[in-house]
Amino acid sequence: MMPRIPDDPVARAERKANLLLASEVVRGQAVLAVDDLGGRADRWAVRVRAWRRVLSDPTVLAAVGGGAAFFVASGPQQRGRFWRGLRWAWLAWRVLRRRT
Repeated sequence: MMPRIPDDPVARAERKANLLLASEVVRGQAVLAVDDLGGRADRWAVRVRAWRRVLSDPTVLAAVGGGAAFFVASGPQQRGRFWRGLRWAWLAWRVLRRRT
């Protein structure tokens, strides 16, 4: 329920000033929220563009295609060895990276 508008001109002017101040504060908060949201959207757009650029690279496409062909053509035994080798290579890479 809205409070009754006062009849006194001084009280009316004070109420008007309070309402104007409150609306200015809310407007400022809305602008800050929109700016924050815009910044987040810009960061996500940069990430998406970077991934698109990486995934459209012919070398990456060839590697993915070769990997898919390998998995289709090889049996489960070959795939197991491949994954084991990949895990060892990843572990060696992490160990070397940690030492430097």
